Amino acid sequence: MSPAAVPTIRCGERTREQPLAHERAGRLAATLTARGIGRGDRVAVMLRNDIEFLEVSLAIAACGANPVPINTRWQPPEIAHVLADGGVGIVLAHTTFIDTVERAIELAAVTPLVVEVAMPVELLDEAGLDRAAATPTGRYPTLEEWIDDSDAPLGHVAGAIADSMGLIYTSGTTGTPKGVLRERMTPQQLLAVAGGTAQRMGLAPGARMLVAGPLYHTSPNAVAVLALRMGADITIMPRWDSLRFLRLVAERRITQAKVVPTMLSRLLSVPAEIRSRYDVSSLTHLIHSAAPCPPAVKRAAIDWFGDALIEFYGCTEAGTITWITATEWLAHPGSVGRGVDGSAAVVATADGIPLPPGEIGQVFVRGADYWPAFRYLGRDGESTGPMPGFLTVGDTGYLDEDGYLYLTGRSSEIIISGGVNIYPAEIESALLEFDGVEDVAVFGIPHPGDLGEAVAAHIVPRPGARLDAAELRDGLRQRLAGYKIPGELRIVTELPRDDSGKVYKRQLQALYQP
Repeated sequence: MSPAAVPTIRCGERTREQPLAHERAGRLAATLTARGIGRGDRVAVMLRNDIEFLEVSLAIAACGANPVPINTRWQPPEIAHVLADGGVGIVLAHTTFIDTVERAIELAAVTPLVVEVAMPVELLDEAGLDRAAATPTGRYPTLEEWIDDSDAPLGHVAGAIADSMGLIYTSGTTGTPKGVLRERMTPQQLLAVAGGTAQRMGLAPGARMLVAGPLYHTSPNAVAVLALRMGADITIMPRWDSLRFLRLVAERRITQAKVVPTMLSRLLSVPAEIRSRYDVSSLTHLIHSAAPCPPAVKRAAIDWFGDALIEFYGCTEAGTITWITATEWLAHPGSVGRGVDGSAAVVATADGIPLPPGEIGQVFVRGADYWPAFRYLGRDGESTGPMPGFLTVGDTGYLDEDGYLYLTGRSSEIIISGGVNIYPAEIESALLEFDGVEDVAVFGIPHPGDLGEAVAAHIVPRPGARLDAAELRDGLRQRLAGYKIPGELRIVTELPRDDSGKVYKRQLQALYQP
C-alpha cells in the first residue's frame, strides 16, 4: 500500500507541503511572540492571495492575536480607519502595498511595526505589476527574516485559537467597516463552530479545496484556514478567472469551492461547448453566499452542478444563519433557506413587530446556539435593537409559509418613488432572465420632477452579446409594473463590485448627483 499523499498548498505554479507551512507559521509565531505580540493584540495582513497568507494567518492565531485582513483595494484613508480603530500593532504587507500602508499609517497617526512580504514574480505578472516588486524595499524587515529569526516553532499556547477569533471587521460595502468584538468562545463553542462549518461545507482530511475568492474576505479566509487545520489539500487562485476555475476543478479533482453569485454568472457566460470540456463531477460542495443569487442564475447553476450547489446566508455579527440545498431551492425558488442549529430569521417592522408570511419587512437574525455574543468596537449599545436576542444588518425580505427566507435587498437601497417602495432585487432578477445579460445593478437616483427617486439600471452583457436598452424595457413591461421599469438604463462593461460580489451602489448613484 502506498503512503498517503502529503497535503499541499498550491498557488499558481508554487506548491508547499502543509507540514512545512505549519513549521514556518510556528517559527513566525515565535518571532511575533518575541516582539511582544500576544493575546488579543491586532496584526493587520495586507496580502494578495498566496501561500504566505495562510501561513501568516496561522502564525498570528498561534499567538492568540487577532489577524485583521485588509482589503487590497482599499485606499489609505480606509486602511487608516482600521489601523487606528483596531489599535493595530504590526502590519504585514506585500511589497506592492508598502507605499499605501505608509500613507495610511501617516493618516492614522499610529506607529505599528511593518513587515514586508516579497511577491513571487509569477504573481506580479498575474496582476500586471512591475517585477521590481519582487525585491523588497529594504525599509523594513521581511517575512522570511522574521521566520528565520526563530530556530523552533512556538509551542502550544492554551486558549490561543479562542483569543485569535475575538475581532473581525465587516466588509464596509455600505459604510465604514465596523469592528465586531466577539465574546471569547469556550472549547465547546469552538468545536461546535468548526464541526458545523466543516460538515456543511464538505471539509475533511483528504478533501480538495479550491480558494476562488480573495483571502482578505471573511468567508474564504475562515474556510481556508479551517481546511488547512484539517489537512485538506488546498489550491489558491491568485485571482478569479472562469476558465482557470473550470480547469483547476477538472485537473485537480476539486471537491469543495466557495464562490459568490457573480462568479456563478461569469461561469455561465462560458460558452456551453467550452464548458463541456471540463469535468466538474468531483465537486460535492460548491458553496455560494455573500449576495442574493438571481433565480435565473441559480436555476442554470443547479442544472449544471446539481446537488453540489449549496447556499447560505449570514453576517459577520451572527455567523451563518440559513442554509439551503439545491433540492430545497427548487421547491422554494429564490429562497436563501431556513435557520440551522438554533439560528433563526424573523421578518418584522422596524419596531420589531413580526410580519405575516409573504409581507416584506426588516430581516432580524439570531446566531446558532453555539455562536458567541458580540459588541461593536467603540460603539457600545449599537448591537441592541427592538427584538431581544435578534439583530439586523439592514437586509429586507420575507418568509414563506414554511419559514424559508427570501431577501429583497437592503433597507438603505429601497427606492421610494412617489411614496411607493421599489425593491431593486426584483428588477435585477427580472433583467437577468434575459438572454445575454451577465450582471445587473438597480438603484435609485434623483427624480427630475416631484417623485423623489427614479429607477436606474446598469447592465453588463455576456461576452459577445448585443443588448438594446429599448428592447430590455419592452421585455420588462411584460413582467413588471410600469413604475418599476428603469427610466435610466445603461449598457456598461462592468459594475463596481467588491470581490465578495457586493455592488458599491453608492459609486453608481454618485454618477447621477447634480
